[in-house]
Formats: sequence, structure tokens, C-alpha cells
Amino acid sequence: MNTTLYLLNSPVLTGHGLWRFSPLDQERARALAASGFVSAIGHEGAAHLLSEVLGMEVSTARIRAELTPGDKAIVLRLLERLPPGAVLDAEAMHAIPWELSLLERLE
Repeated sequence: MNTTLYLLNSPVLTGHGLWRFSPLDQERARALAASGFVSAIGHEGAAHLLSEVLGMEVSTARIRAELTPGDKAIVLRLLERLPPGAVLDAEAMHAIPWELSLLERLE
């Protein structure tokens, strides 16, 4: 079974099913991403931050990720709510708290 690793800038359940959402450290994120990924990162600041964290180029791509059973996603999750319409550049991304998580579609 082919599986896909996505990069997301927010946790989103793309369909009904069984999911697991867990903390992810940067070392494991880099190891997962080293095998390839599909970027669904829609904002330049988030792409820049993930490029630094993962040690590889992350492009922006405003696509709709459709995780199927077996697929995973590295999620860049902001830990505070942004004001309406806010778009963060790379510098602003470093100034707010964030974490990495792993989203897995189990069924």
C-alpha cells in the first residue's frame, strides 16, 4: 500500500475515519520528511519556518490534502490564535509559539 506524507499548517481531519494526533519532535520530523512529502502549506512564513526545521526546501502549495488510510501529515500547529486576516512572514513565525505534531489516518 502506498502512503503519502503531507505537510500541513493546521490539523485538519479530511474525512471520516479513525485518526491519531500526537506530539512530534524535530528529529523525527526530519527523518519522516527525508523520504519525501507533499506540501499543503499555504503560507510563505510557515513554509520558510518548516524549511528551517526540516533542513530542506518546503514550497507553498494551496492544495486540499486528502489523507487516506495509512497516510500521515507533519502538522505545524500554532499555539495561539491569530487576529482575523493575519498573514505571518518568516520573522513573525519565529515570534509566536508553535509545535510539530503527527497526524495519522488509521482507517
